[in-house]
Amino acid sequence: MARDESPHIAIIGTGLIGTSVGLGLANRKDRKYQIIGADRDRQNAKMAKKAGAIDKEVGSLEQAVRGAGVVIIAVPVQAARHIMREMVPYLEEGAVVTDTCSTKAEVMEWAQEFLPQGVDFVGGHPMAGKETSGPRDATAELFQGATWAITPATTARERSVNSVLGMIETLGGHPVHIDAAEHDMWTAAVSHMPLMVSVTLFRLLRDSKGWEDAALLSGPGFKDLTRLASTDSTMSTDIVTTNKDAVLHWLRRFREELMNVEDAVEEGGDALRSLMASTQMDRDAWMLNPRVEKGPEGPPLPSAQDAMAQFFVGSNYTRLKEMSARGFKITDEEKLRRELEEGDSRDRDKR
Repeated sequence: MARDESPHIAIIGTGLIGTSVGLGLANRKDRKYQIIGADRDRQNAKMAKKAGAIDKEVGSLEQAVRGAGVVIIAVPVQAARHIMREMVPYLEEGAVVTDTCSTKAEVMEWAQEFLPQGVDFVGGHPMAGKETSGPRDATAELFQGATWAITPATTARERSVNSVLGMIETLGGHPVHIDAAEHDMWTAAVSHMPLMVSVTLFRLLRDSKGWEDAALLSGPGFKDLTRLASTDSTMSTDIVTTNKDAVLHWLRRFREELMNVEDAVEEGGDALRSLMASTQMDRDAWMLNPRVEKGPEGPPLPSAQDAMAQFFVGSNYTRLKEMSARGFKITDEEKLRRELEEGDSRDRDKR
């Protein structure tokens, strides 16, 4: 564990996502950082600490953010605006702020409005989760293999972006660079629409006169399709509110497609068979050959270890790594310090 005066990672919000992030970061055996967590629900933060997701639980935003090298905002979307505004006085020069919110366009606007110069914002959205929202169901494996959208601010430095990429790699996620508006449009289709369909299907049956009988017959299919209706209501409301236009777009498209399905069912025969067969074939092909984003051109991205170490150790990390390759032990801090000081002295003499 890092000393209290060392740069630390602050996690604001210790629900399912924030606690899962903490568990994944805490599991790094070579970590040189401390993880501090804060939540308006102190019981959530205490549970996160007991689970080992954070090293220290604090009662205020100031205590969590002051001195942090990285700040992770893991709260419902609307709450992120309040947090960005309130934490400004406590942010360190050079700090990196990222988030896990399900919509990005408004979050990016808030970051531009509130965060000071010298603090970089790298928006993020892990495409992972459960219908539950508390720390009790958190797991370090939640993000394994999951797509993690990142939307860096135009002013974000490469070093800061790489530190977030390193965090995602540590957590097992697959980063995908995407524009905020494009993110919100497509996320409305693949993430927010399943939520709305889940809500609609459950309300359809729950509000019918035959609900009691229907409930007796409900099996895995109905339960699977309505699982997202159990999403925390504050979170789901915030998602739709901050992405209203895109959600409405896909709801209207869904209504049109539902009419096409209705027509096929009414016609029956070849029309219905063709719809079912073509849809099965298209989905099976997609499942067998999922789309994978091509990696960026140019030099390879730093590994998770390199990216995070560069952030917390600073510009000397590359030299430390080179010295390690020449036989130095990274743990021999006194020897390294002397080597670095001698190198800096030689550089000054040359100038």
